Amino acid sequence: MLAYFITVLIKGTAKGLFFPIWILHMSNLKVSLFAIGILGSVLETIRFVTEIPFGAFADRYGRKVSLFLSALLNFIAFFLFSLGNTFCMFLFSVLIMGLADSFESGALEAWLADYLILKGKSDKFEIEIRKMYIVFITGSIIGAVFITFMYKINAILPFIVSAILYIIAALITYFFVPESLQESYNSNSNESMINKIKLSICYIISTKSLFLLSLAVFLFAIGLDGIERFYQTFLKFKKFNIFLISNIYIISAIFSLMFMLLQNKLDSPKKNELLIIGCLKISMFMIVTIAVFVKLNIISYLCLILFFILEVLLRPYLQSYLNRYINSEIRATALSFFQFAEASGEILAGIGIGYFIKVLGISYGLFVSAAFILISGLAVFVLLFFERIYRNVD
Repeated sequence: MLAYFITVLIKGTAKGLFFPIWILHMSNLKVSLFAIGILGSVLETIRFVTEIPFGAFADRYGRKVSLFLSALLNFIAFFLFSLGNTFCMFLFSVLIMGLADSFESGALEAWLADYLILKGKSDKFEIEIRKMYIVFITGSIIGAVFITFMYKINAILPFIVSAILYIIAALITYFFVPESLQESYNSNSNESMINKIKLSICYIISTKSLFLLSLAVFLFAIGLDGIERFYQTFLKFKKFNIFLISNIYIISAIFSLMFMLLQNKLDSPKKNELLIIGCLKISMFMIVTIAVFVKLNIISYLCLILFFILEVLLRPYLQSYLNRYINSEIRATALSFFQFAEASGEILAGIGIGYFIKVLGISYGLFVSAAFILISGLAVFVLLFFERIYRNVD
């Protein structure tokens, strides 16, 4: 499992070097904001189309193959991006990047869950998934720390280093990361990817808890993406300087790391993941509401930091709940379905939240985003209510 965590650290560092400045880099090369918006939409659309099929690929051919292909494609995408100076070159890079994301999204957590099952440690999944996020965030912080230094040396150096890191991750995955999918599932090669997809979708739709949770994920993605897209504009409106705006990610990442380490020390096996998820989402709504309507600017800034911390803390609980109800045969496909729901929400947010901000202004637009998070939290409490009814009936 050490090799797996090393690849997560390397990929986190690569993304920490790449994504904070990729839009800035394109702007410096005179790519219009409209064209950059198209590239973002293309990336989300590729994910939307390929999430579920690539999850089925991981269930059919193994998690290791998917993780290797994801790292290899990201190497190609990041390297091409470093050479890019036209819209078409950036478009080709983004297309490959979208494919790489879809190969990884269902397989990354599925690999860990199935590995722990093989080792008889499935009860440790939440602790280990939190460790995975800790390692990834640590890598992102490392990348973010070095990004300014590298960019000053050469504008394309961070992108080249990111590409190199991804080819290293691909080689480590190929030679040292074992396949975690049990042979009894992997050997069932007669089952097509289409059957995997059908089985997964039917299972989620027929399982009321998973179906309602997928709806909650969709609503949450609308709200979260709306805030992630426009919080910088909101902080500019609040008269914050560029230094404070650009470093909000690093600040929230460092505190998220500290809280996750504390969570692993104080972990309780008797907790209710749904209750925690619902409470975190309601808290996120309240925090954004305070940030939007309180006049004191420093409160708005601190609230947004806390918002992003809670968003990171929420994900391990969601993954722990999902992986407890999904078996290995369709795990990656089913997890990709939830990523599909998330991608759907992000596409809708780009259009819908942008419209609300145009009509209502930046503050009320963010409040609308927070309202979607509130509805998502309430949906989780409805699910919790029905689970308790079914438990009492049984």
